[in-house]
Amino acid sequence: MGIKKRIVNIMLAICNFFVKMRPIKKDQIAFVTLESRQLESDLKLLYDALETKDYHLVIVSTSFQKNNLWTNFLYFLNLIKQVFVINTSALVIINDNNYVISRCKRKGVKVLQVWHAAGAIKKFGNVIPREYPIANYDYVICNGSYWKEPYSAAFGVSQEQVIVTGMPRLDHLCDPEFIAYARRRLYQLHPELKYKKIVLYAPTFRGDIYQGVEQVSIDAKRFIKELGSEYALLYKLHPLLKDEKLSSDRRVYNMNRYDLHELFCIADVLVSDFSSIIFDFSLLDKPIYYYVPDLEQYLDERGCFVNYRQLMDGCMAFDEDQLFDLIRSGKKGNEQILRSRFLDHADGKNLDRVLQLIDTILHQPMQER
Repeated sequence: MGIKKRIVNIMLAICNFFVKMRPIKKDQIAFVTLESRQLESDLKLLYDALETKDYHLVIVSTSFQKNNLWTNFLYFLNLIKQVFVINTSALVIINDNNYVISRCKRKGVKVLQVWHAAGAIKKFGNVIPREYPIANYDYVICNGSYWKEPYSAAFGVSQEQVIVTGMPRLDHLCDPEFIAYARRRLYQLHPELKYKKIVLYAPTFRGDIYQGVEQVSIDAKRFIKELGSEYALLYKLHPLLKDEKLSSDRRVYNMNRYDLHELFCIADVLVSDFSSIIFDFSLLDKPIYYYVPDLEQYLDERGCFVNYRQLMDGCMAFDEDQLFDLIRSGKKGNEQILRSRFLDHADGKNLDRVLQLIDTILHQPMQER
């Protein structure tokens, strides 16, 4: 353990000693995210729904994109704030892994991990090397019973603690009104797309946040040249790569700032790789193809929670020519398999189930240390 981490741990322990002199507020729910300066996706949906109830809601949110002295100092201050907010809240809702919770969560505080992905193609959490072990989560929600075993291993919980409610944000993709609204809004912003065949390219990253992240190489300009003027290529990269640009060609659209689910609604085809967004997109019953020129390397270095070769058989491309052929073919991919095997709910009531789970958690007897 480095000297900086030792100092951080000592300061957290001191703060935790004093915070235990304060009571846990039985009606307080804390939302903690380090991915954005405002709540997004499932956290935003849950916050808006809970705001109408008799709970006291607190938000700790920030986003650190650069690793330098100033951002490290800000992160340190944020950790201290987290200690006081987390350890005085009856329930803490998170969508990513949290050092404070894993290191010094107070007995009596409950933690609900909603995670930021609809499933897990690539291995993550405690099943891969990481800087600290994940611990102290009480509940993890997921989209299907398939995920109980991998989530149990990744988050360090029992399979009974993994609850199949479905992710609230997936309700959007079961809602015809949302789909119609999204299409109308995006076509108003980009009327030139209305009569195009739209390919959405949305890959995950390679590497990790500690050693650095990168994207797989793809020639976006050749993509448009090969497929012709009837096609438009939209791309939305992983948030860790959102400042990257693939091309300046006018038929290649940088959509990194747009809502992913809205983009799904106008896309005719999704091209991805090891990203869990394929589960979201499968609800729309449109073709999904997988551009994986580094498949063997990825499986060796990172690994997957699914049998990737078997699951994606027939809709994988290992080079750009194979990808162009798949797109031109227009054939269905494996979207029906994704829905039936990995998603237990497609009724638009995921948010209701999570809210019911939250009410159940908060009405359990609180145990103080």
